[in-house]
Amino acid sequence: MSEERESIGRIEVAPEVLATIAHFAALRVDGVSEMAPIPPHIARMFRRATRQDGIVLDLSDNQVKFSIYVIMEPQASVLEISRQVQSAVAESIDTLVGVSVDAVNVHVEDVFYTQGEVF
Repeated sequence: MSEERESIGRIEVAPEVLATIAHFAALRVDGVSEMAPIPPHIARMFRRATRQDGIVLDLSDNQVKFSIYVIMEPQASVLEISRQVQSAVAESIDTLVGVSVDAVNVHVEDVFYTQGEVF
């Protein structure tokens, strides 16, 4: 049985909360080693966007768009892991906040090898 309640007030979620959820959703994906720094030229382009440790959140035009910058593990399939990051971020935002995500753009900035590791 589903029960709907009327809202007794306004609910606002800060953009930083969305960025934090996206950050941890991306890191939970096997094959993602760590978040990459946002390239300086991108940071300058998105001065008004919310930025946080490898995440750029653009809320313009009534759309929710993420750019996710990651460093992957060497044994990871870049294409498959990138798709998993897209799904994980979109599902986490929808589940935790109830907001649909319009785009999740994944930027693989590097692959992390430990010393002596050969692929």
